[in-house]
Amino acid sequence: MSMTETIDAIETIEPGELRAVAARLLADKVDRRAGWGGRLPESGALEAEMAALGWPLLTIAAASGGLGQSFAALAPIYEEIGRALAPVTIAATMAAVDVLVTDGSGATGGLLDRIGAGEARVAIAFAATSGAELTLETVPAATSATDLLLIPADDGSPVLLVGLADAEIEAIEVWDRTRPFGDIRVSLAGATPIGIVTAEARRIARAHLDLALAWDSVGAAQQVLAEAVAYMGTRKQFDRPIGSFQALKHRAADHKVAIEVAHALARQATAVYAAREAGWDHLAGQARLLAVDAFRAVAEDAVQFHGGIGFTWEHDCHLFLKRALMNEVLGETQEQVRDRIAPAIIAKALAGR
Repeated sequence: MSMTETIDAIETIEPGELRAVAARLLADKVDRRAGWGGRLPESGALEAEMAALGWPLLTIAAASGGLGQSFAALAPIYEEIGRALAPVTIAATMAAVDVLVTDGSGATGGLLDRIGAGEARVAIAFAATSGAELTLETVPAATSATDLLLIPADDGSPVLLVGLADAEIEAIEVWDRTRPFGDIRVSLAGATPIGIVTAEARRIARAHLDLALAWDSVGAAQQVLAEAVAYMGTRKQFDRPIGSFQALKHRAADHKVAIEVAHALARQATAVYAAREAGWDHLAGQARLLAVDAFRAVAEDAVQFHGGIGFTWEHDCHLFLKRALMNEVLGETQEQVRDRIAPAIIAKALAGR
């Protein structure tokens, strides 16, 4: 099949089909507990299989050899990654794609080609670029990254691409062992400035990462609630399934509603971001806030729903809870996200009075 025929075929794929492929792959390849028992999770092999399926090509323009899809094609993949507690963080690479395709200088075409071929994985950092060296802590999937997209906090400084071939990267342990993290120490001497407006690069990258985290949280929240409800249907007290107790039914129903609301907002934010409609970056932040809060709440209650075994490492409740806690602080805390998007939301509300 030619590249043109492949692109035409992919354009007809429904999000549900992408979801089904992702669910099958992750069900076959992911071991939730791979990061436990003295081991750190390893994402490189799974990311290579994702590349073989063409996922890095999804949002690269057809003119650049990609499949020309919008973020909507990635949403079900991120959701299934969360549902499976998969040890991958492809969001940084795909957010970098969204930033790099806005570069009009042509300087980033080589990196896009390598990403599309599955030969490059990108880490993103929002940090000051002063000095000859840079140290970054707790970077998702740092151990498998080949390049770094450095977006300065100062709008007057350029966005930089930094190769990580000679960087010092150390795998680290955090409380969430379902994903790999690492510290990076890299020289900026060979960094390449790219022709992208810094403020716009920051908006795009933040919004993409916010939405990816929202979908990850929605998928994981759906899964942990489903497992808790299934358990409550089999666990008996007083010769009755505990799921028949009104107090537990109401708590589970409240979580179901909260997850559905977060899911609906994530869908809306995805459509707005894909079309770059007004407020796309702020809506992405709102979707993240709602989804992450819903995930943490249901993950905490799932421990309670499982009773005594929910508090042990032998059950998977703690895996979901620790992922939820990590989602609250990835890149930014929930409070920092609120501070970032609040001025625009307040201004919009006042304008509508």
